[in-house]
Amino acid sequence: MPKTLPSDRILSGRVRNDSLRPVALTPSDIRLLDAEGKRVPASVIFLRTYVHGLYPPSREPGRLPEQELRRTGRKAVIGPGESAPLTAAWRQRRGADPPVRVDYRAGSLRIPGV
Repeated sequence: MPKTLPSDRILSGRVRNDSLRPVALTPSDIRLLDAEGKRVPASVIFLRTYVHGLYPPSREPGRLPEQELRRTGRKAVIGPGESAPLTAAWRQRRGADPPVRVDYRAGSLRIPGV
C-alpha cells in the first residue's frame, strides 16, 4: 500500500441546478475550500467512474469536441432542474484543515459530514 494512501480523500455526489438557466461548468470552475476560505488542492471531474478518452494524451487534438469533453467529465452542462455527478479527490495533509465547501464561483455548497 502506498504510504500516502491513508491521506487520500474522495468526495462523490451530484450537483443540481435549481436556477432557471442552463449552467456550464468545467473542473477549473470548481474549488474546494477549507473553513477559512483557503483553497485545498484537488482534482475534479463530472463523473462517478473512470472513463477512457477517445484520444491518447500524446495525440489529443488541440481542441476536443464538445461531446468528448462532456463524455469524459471535463465539462458539464446542467439544465434547469437537472443534476450531474461530481467527484473530487485530494490528499489530506497532516495538520491541514479539510475542505468544508465546494465553490463554483457563483456560489458554494457545504460538504456534508464535515
